[in-house]
Amino acid sequence: MPPPNVTDLIKMRLFALALGFALAVNPCLGADDIFKDRPAFSGADLPAESSAKCDDIRIMSAGIDNTDVRIDLTVIGELTAVKHDGVLWYLLMCSDVRVLCATYQSNGMKVGDRVVLKGGYKRLDPNHAMLDPCLANLP
Repeated sequence: MPPPNVTDLIKMRLFALALGFALAVNPCLGADDIFKDRPAFSGADLPAESSAKCDDIRIMSAGIDNTDVRIDLTVIGELTAVKHDGVLWYLLMCSDVRVLCATYQSNGMKVGDRVVLKGGYKRLDPNHAMLDPCLANLP
């Protein structure tokens, strides 16, 4: 096989740079597809295919470990608690896996309101997850 010419070397370097950039921007491209069969999860700040209901979270999140790479969860349900500490608002929903949304505004939401929470997913323990940063909206 003849040695590569200069044009081929440039093409290979450009491809390697593009691949490296793509993996740096979205590290999930280099990993197994953790979003397969998990339509409520998405890459950071990307739209989810659908919202999870509270009863879906335990099964849908099985096997997702906390990583340095941000992944988002979108969940829909009724708020069970709304608290304010003077700076942040804490919106809580679900009873199986309790989901806490830390946000800067309550947008007038109150206990019993049906809302959509979307944010950076972190599993605190088997029964608690936190979305931070998090956005809360009416469906």
